[in-house]
Amino acid sequence: MGHPAGTPAVSTAVSGDLDLQGLTAVLRLLSSGGDVDALMRRLDILHVDYAEAARRLNIPEKWLRERIRSLPHRKMGKFVGFAEEDLKAISEMYAVRPDVGAPSGAHG
Repeated sequence: MGHPAGTPAVSTAVSGDLDLQGLTAVLRLLSSGGDVDALMRRLDILHVDYAEAARRLNIPEKWLRERIRSLPHRKMGKFVGFAEEDLKAISEMYAVRPDVGAPSGAHG
């Protein structure tokens, strides 16, 4: 079956799961000088790859890859992805709170 006359064929292979609305949002945001974080919020992307996760966590990609077995992530076959809640959980795992749990009066 073909497409109705005057309707362009849109390939979903353009960038994985991007649909026409998502592609339109990307083009609009890029043309208005938006940043990657804003773009991702607009597209409601479920998972990001190692490179984007490392960028958003401000850490080397190699660090993530070396510790993946102990970090929250998604795995679809051989593909690893990180959802927003995974990135937040990783950040919380390494939060340093010097004042929490310190005995009272232990100021050195």
